[in-house]
Amino acid sequence: MTTVTRPGNVAAHVGDDPAAVIRHRRQLGFELKLPGPVKWLQQYHSTVVVDYQQARLGQAADAIVSRQPKSVCAVLTADCLPILLVSSDGSEIAAVHAGWRGLAQGIVEQTLATLSHQAKQLSAYIGPAISQDYFEVGSEVRAAFDRDQLLDHHTFRPHITGKWHADLAELARRILNLHGVQEVTLSGLCTYSDERFSSYRRNPQCGRIASLIYKT
Repeated sequence: MTTVTRPGNVAAHVGDDPAAVIRHRRQLGFELKLPGPVKWLQQYHSTVVVDYQQARLGQAADAIVSRQPKSVCAVLTADCLPILLVSSDGSEIAAVHAGWRGLAQGIVEQTLATLSHQAKQLSAYIGPAISQDYFEVGSEVRAAFDRDQLLDHHTFRPHITGKWHADLAELARRILNLHGVQEVTLSGLCTYSDERFSSYRRNPQCGRIASLIYKT
């Protein structure tokens, strides 16, 4: 995971100086000694999954998978969930961008269906995202998860009338578990309260952090 200062904003769509974004992306590749190019996605809260080998720069998708050596899967976030997946033998990786819409509509399920390994052979890491204490939502968000035993006082804690505090990371963990991914690690890091990370709810003019997983 990157931070707001190391290397800085790596998103090209938030009004930042394009030269600065390119510089930050190059710095990221240099510091991590990335084995291949990052194919940055144009994320739009969809359930579209793309293969790394076929993806072009700026591909419209919210998840990317790879079986190729020297490949880098990455997503950009600023409160949404970055979910990184790897098979037990290390041959297959994926990066998923999951806001509440994508999570409710099935971006996790679509990614799992795209991977060739069985879910029980996968491990997941859920990176920094807005925590439940700061993620206030309305009834439309709560209703979107009224299925598969996802809806309870743990995932949606009552707040004021008509509002709840939603736990995105816990919802993602349950969805992964329901579909067979049992080894799920949560970072426990909150983008809203931890100023090392970008947070759209804290500052709508913010940049984006990147979460990456790669094959050497």
